[in-house]
Amino acid sequence: MLTIIIPTLNESKSGYLKKLLEAYKPTEKIEVICVDGGSLDSTLELIKEAGVRLIETRLASRAARLNAGIQEAKYEMVLLNHPRSLIEIAGINALSKANKDLSWGAFTHRFDNSHPLLGFTSWYSNHIRGDKRGIYYLDHCIFAKKQILLEIGLLPAIDIFEDTELCLRLNKKAKGIRLPYISETSAIRFETAGLYSQAIKNQYLKWLYYFNRSDKKMNSMYEKGLELNTEYKKNKKQK
Repeated sequence: MLTIIIPTLNESKSGYLKKLLEAYKPTEKIEVICVDGGSLDSTLELIKEAGVRLIETRLASRAARLNAGIQEAKYEMVLLNHPRSLIEIAGINALSKANKDLSWGAFTHRFDNSHPLLGFTSWYSNHIRGDKRGIYYLDHCIFAKKQILLEIGLLPAIDIFEDTELCLRLNKKAKGIRLPYISETSAIRFETAGLYSQAIKNQYLKWLYYFNRSDKKMNSMYEKGLELNTEYKKNKKQK
């Protein structure tokens, strides 16, 4: 049995939420929860039309929305599904049947754009950062048993790199497993900001993270002009 949690915030522009909701149908063994952070576009309408469970909040950070969903999950295995990542249905079915064999892990990442830079990014995140270091970003769609998530204190209350910190906590419990099924992720951030510009920004932010810079300042830099994971202007006012 499986609970799929999708953190949403103004998701209609990418078109991925509609794909997810059409693909992931709730059944007796699969629960789908969307935790929304105050969408102002057609996101809520899409969720309500799909007939999945909706939790409406004013939580600004993606981590906080995921935590709200985890606490409400009714099944043992919890899948943290990036709102712009679509897992092949064979992977969803395999995960829902493999609860006893898996503590935590993630799916195999691939962008929906075939550019060589993005291909290398996916390869590195799968085989180097993932397999060798045990660090997966949310667009891999991380999964874990609810009890383990509760034991480690859920996701940390930070605005960016919460997925990295989550994996570091999970690694203390068990080694993560990367399943071979594809998590296809929208390249909208790269396509909007520019492939190489976004790649350079990503590497710069990683250095800032390793030097313990402010998560709010890093996230403001990451989201500025896109506002895909959090609402930049809202966060700016809260500082």
